[in-house]
Amino acid sequence: MALPLNRLYLAHTLSEPRLLAEALFYARRADGRTAIYRQSLTTGLAQAVTTEPAPSGGVGYGGGLYAVRENLLVYAGKDGRLHRVDLNTGDQRPITPPHGGVAAPAFSPDGRFVVYLAEQDDRCNVLVVDAFGASLPVRLSENPWYAFNPTLSPDGRCLAWMEWDEHAMPWDESRVVVAYFAQPVTTWGLAADPLPLSLLTLGRPGYAFSAPQFSPDGRHLFYASDESGWRSLYVTPLDAPDLQTAAQRLDLGPGEAGGPDWVPGQLRGGWAEGGRALYALRHTTGRAHLLRFAWPTLAVSEVVTGWPWLSELALSDNRAALLVGSPTQPEAVITVDLPNGPAVARATSAVGVCDPAALVTPEVIQFPTVDGRTASGIFYRARVPAGGDAPRPTLVLVHGGPTSERTLTWDAPAQYFATRGWHYLLVNHRGGTGSGRDFQHLLDGQWGVVDVQDARAAAEHLVWLGLADPARLVITGASAGGYTTLMALTQDPDFWAAGVSTAGISQHYDLLIGSHRFEINYNDTLLGRLPEAGPLWKARSPLTHVKSVRAPVLLFHGRDDRAVPVQQSIDFAEAVRRQGGVAELVVYEGEGHGVHREANRRDQIERMERFLDKYVLARQ
Repeated sequence: MALPLNRLYLAHTLSEPRLLAEALFYARRADGRTAIYRQSLTTGLAQAVTTEPAPSGGVGYGGGLYAVRENLLVYAGKDGRLHRVDLNTGDQRPITPPHGGVAAPAFSPDGRFVVYLAEQDDRCNVLVVDAFGASLPVRLSENPWYAFNPTLSPDGRCLAWMEWDEHAMPWDESRVVVAYFAQPVTTWGLAADPLPLSLLTLGRPGYAFSAPQFSPDGRHLFYASDESGWRSLYVTPLDAPDLQTAAQRLDLGPGEAGGPDWVPGQLRGGWAEGGRALYALRHTTGRAHLLRFAWPTLAVSEVVTGWPWLSELALSDNRAALLVGSPTQPEAVITVDLPNGPAVARATSAVGVCDPAALVTPEVIQFPTVDGRTASGIFYRARVPAGGDAPRPTLVLVHGGPTSERTLTWDAPAQYFATRGWHYLLVNHRGGTGSGRDFQHLLDGQWGVVDVQDARAAAEHLVWLGLADPARLVITGASAGGYTTLMALTQDPDFWAAGVSTAGISQHYDLLIGSHRFEINYNDTLLGRLPEAGPLWKARSPLTHVKSVRAPVLLFHGRDDRAVPVQQSIDFAEAVRRQGGVAELVVYEGEGHGVHREANRRDQIERMERFLDKYVLARQ
């Protein structure tokens, strides 16, 4: 049985689980609209607690939507303000003036103040405002290019956040700032009372420091750093003369602690059990594990959840909440009673019921790269009738980012096509994450080269195994994966039968005009700094080589895309057509960076199927 089409376009997404007493909170996005839900852990009743304006993290790619304490919820609204909702009465009011965008609110220990991120005037700062909005906010950070994840110590003595400079990305070089207040929060009358601040910084040039969290007694700081070569977790006493020298690394075993900081508000771990244990997530080879570290001995054990993929860990004193997934079960929010379970599913992103036995269980494969290294992928083998083992048409998907990875979690398009006779391979090319810092940096200066090479090498590996039909290989991807798709069609014009790009980049220079600020300088690392790297920017632009394109290409783009302007796809499609090639372009009104509305998601998959039927399957 093939996965029904409606399981793709009607499904919703879940994110940012949080725990408060006997309630679970999470964000749910459906049909392009987000709401924050409160669910009783006793009765299971779930209710949306936000209406207008819709929650929308306005910093970078979003995220960091809300904070909750006792009967109050504060959330980032689409109007660029923080809004306060009384969960008992429903009373709602804004507590900040409009900013360019707001995100990642966090309550002070006494609940009277809220720290948050505000993006304004080409900077992203940490601000503080009283929780009732009775006075204007006060800036606490020193005007960094970006700040993420502000968190207050439980004793009210200090605040920590991560920040980075203009020509870096947070996973390349960032730092953790610890700000000691002039007086504890409990003595504040106004938001300006913590000033002046005394600042300490944890960081090293060329390394990423992130995700600060305080211990329940306010005596220790927990943070992530990749200075060991792997994204690891550290704990340091706040009374040490040198916080960084005194830091102790948690031994996670093979793998990394979480992923790159694309959005604020994603938690990687912290204390629970009344401060008797630290919990953290370890990611390795597409899987994730929940680890418990006894405190202060740091003796480690694994908490078994029964799910291969775990992310967005949130902790209360006696429970953990996580976003989980598996290749045969859509993403869900679960809670785990600490320290040993059980794990209970609380909310699901699924629509309808699917028999897991009718779906495809993927396998992690490895393949050689042109430089003698090894890259990996997640391979969904086509489900075909008995005797139908001839080489199959194959879709090769390149992930976005490009600093990211594909994991063993639910992938509806992969299941959709694999249950219809297509092999589907998710490529984790050199330069992605999850395999250490050195592997991640293999893309520096090489974007448009190693990703293109690895997509082809992955496909060739399947051909060599006798699985893929060399005449029916299709490359696809969104955002950075869309860029690799377009670039691959110009560099290997006779290898790919077709390409499908969503929000792909076609010209690097024009990306500087209209792209959002978060990654406006990302190419400084991926290609090189201007003006010296100008020739390389041109050489690595698919539009420069568009005359080489011979395979049909299908392009999707949202009209309101702030990350990759829609003109990027328009220009590429027009250039292909001018030379007599086949380029189908679909622009969705009201969509941004991606396709989120149900009608458009259905249209996208149906158009893609018709395109593949016409230009690929017809080549049998």
